[in-house]
Parts: sequence; structure tokens; C-alpha cells
Amino acid sequence: MCLLTDTDLEPRICAEKTWVGSETIHVYPFLEDCLTPVGYDLRVGKLYSSSLRGGPFELEENGRIPITPGDTVLISTLENIGMPKDRSLSALIGSKVSKVSRGLSHVSTTIDPDWNGELLIAITNHSTSTVELQVGEPFCTMVFFENRSPSTKACDKVPGRLDVFVRELSARAQAARKKEFLKTLIPISTIILFGGLGYWFFGNEPGFAAMTALGVGLAGILQVLLAKR
Repeated sequence: MCLLTDTDLEPRICAEKTWVGSETIHVYPFLEDCLTPVGYDLRVGKLYSSSLRGGPFELEENGRIPITPGDTVLISTLENIGMPKDRSLSALIGSKVSKVSRGLSHVSTTIDPDWNGELLIAITNHSTSTVELQVGEPFCTMVFFENRSPSTKACDKVPGRLDVFVRELSARAQAARKKEFLKTLIPISTIILFGGLGYWFFGNEPGFAAMTALGVGLAGILQVLLAKR
């Protein structure tokens, strides 16, 4: 296995809309400036989904993706990538330092030798400020490797159905938020319920404080149990 440089990649890239040649790498739309010494910089596409805001969202030509603190977005690449049909190459996607330095998470994922389609890249904002990515902006780098032997197994992934993946991300995120909300709501409701019952039966007498304390204790137990689920 060896890493391909720009010298290796340039003659092997098919930049036409129609893919030609079984041994070529299909990159469309291709931008010469995105070809790096050791790979190709992938650009932000027009489709994305947010774990906090849902989606999928489709952007205009110069639209921007706002990534708020703590949010994870799933971004489609502008490029369609087709690996050589002889399965002689595989690839890794890595981060760009310029993006990580702004608080965005590292990117690390593999591209199978039989991949053909747009890619989905997940990025989390770990900073305390909103970070924006613009459509067409390079945001990660694809590095190609020559396989010692051609692969035989299929990647078992379905390119081209980005809407399915982003909706799944949104659904999972919404379910997680609902679960976290219930984990907070149930203990608080328990305290309010027991405090209300205590006041109903005992007014401002000591029994009210005892019932409230009981509610606090039960709420703590429920919080522990819910945290394990």
C-alpha cells in the first residue's frame, strides 16, 4: 500500500461529468485548486442536516451552514467521487487544520474501493461560538492509497440517498433530545408533586417539609435510574 501524490493523481482523475475509464478516479465537479500534494480537498455541498435543528436543509449556491456550539451537522460533499472500477484504490478522509483550529471536530473516515457517489461528512462544533461553512468551501481532505490487492467485498452502502441519511440523523437526534428532556422533567415533576401534596395536606406545618424532602429523595433515585437507561 502506498499513498498517491498529486503527480500520481492528476493523470488518473476523470473530471468530466460522464465517467470514462475503469482505472480513473471520478471527481465531479473537479477544481484544480483542490488538488493538494497528497490528496484532494472536498468542498461543502448544498445538503445538510443538524442534530439540533433537524433537516435536511438545501442551500443556495453561496449559502452557509451555521454550526452552533455543541451541534453536529451531516454535510454532503459538492463532489461526486467514483473510485476506480478495478478496486485498486481506497481512501481516507482527514481534517483540515484551518477548520479544526476554529473548534470543529476532527474528520476521520474511510472510503471503500467500490464507492461511487457523494459523501456525507459529520462535523461537531466544540467551540463556544457559531462556526459557518459556505457552499463550495474546502472543509476536509481525501487521501488515496493504492491497495496491495483489489478488494472483493462490496461496501454495502447506498450512495445517492443523502436525504435518507440526514433524516435518520435528525430522527435520532430528536429522540435523544426527548429522552434527555424526560430525564429532567420526571425528577422535577416528582418534587413538585410531593411538595404540592404536602402543602395540600399539611399547609405550612412540618409535614409539608417532610413531603417535599421525600419528593427530593425520590427524584434523586429516579434521576439515577433514568441515567442508566
